[in-house]
Parts: sequence; structure tokens; C-alpha cells
Amino acid sequence: MGKQVSIYIRADDLELWRRAEAYARERRMPTSGLVMLALERYLAEQERAQR
Repeated sequence: MGKQVSIYIRADDLELWRRAEAYARERRMPTSGLVMLALERYLAEQERAQR
């Protein structure tokens, strides 16, 4: 089992978080899986931009 990590969401970003939760739920995936996918894609994009 993975290590538990807490993510704190600003009140201004709560609606975005709720949308992400709903998106993940509709696709039967954990929200953490969606977060990891988004991080992987973001970091890959940033690394490509730095080349």
C-alpha cells in the first residue's frame, strides 16, 4: 500500500477539486490516480519546454 499524503486545497480552488473528483468517479478511478496522471503530464510538458 502507498504512503498516505494530504493535499490541501484553497477555498478558491474547491470547485475545481470537486470537478476533478466527479470526473475521476465517472471513470471509476481514484482521485489520487487522476492527480498522478495530471502531474505526470504536467511535468513531461515542462521538461519538454526546457529542452
